[in-house]
Amino acid sequence: MYNAPPVVYPVGRFAVGRLLFVAVCVLSAVGLLSWQMQTLATGSKLWAAWGLWGACAGSAALWAPRQTFSGGRLGWSGEAWFWQAHADSAEQAQPVAVSVGLDTGQGLLLWLQPLNEQGHAQGRLLSAWLQAGAMPSKWHGFRCAVYSRPKTVVLTDGRPQELV
Repeated sequence: MYNAPPVVYPVGRFAVGRLLFVAVCVLSAVGLLSWQMQTLATGSKLWAAWGLWGACAGSAALWAPRQTFSGGRLGWSGEAWFWQAHADSAEQAQPVAVSVGLDTGQGLLLWLQPLNEQGHAQGRLLSAWLQAGAMPSKWHGFRCAVYSRPKTVVLTDGRPQELV
């Protein structure tokens, strides 16, 4: 059992995500340009470096938007995490595993992975950005749920096991 009470929190768009992506691309291009000027690289080595940079930037631009959850709700039932794609729909909630990627105090980047019926992770790892301003009255309870750990018992052979 966890100590945190049930809570449901809205997940919005990560508005700073595109700006962050552009900043990383610009900074990496400046680094590559600096390398080019310091080493005086020319020819195939230079084309290969810029080609690799372009392939990485293009792949990230195509891949990243498909790896995010937005426009829904992330909830903690008191026993398990769940994702509901549309806040106002009555569709079935999908169980997910949650881990923290980044915590800024006023925002959380969470990594989510869908769970199958047996509770095993399946499918790709996805991200969700949550901000305190979306629902300030529930922020503390939500953070408690994210950081709470299951109570454990020690078996006679010394191995810890989660209580279910």
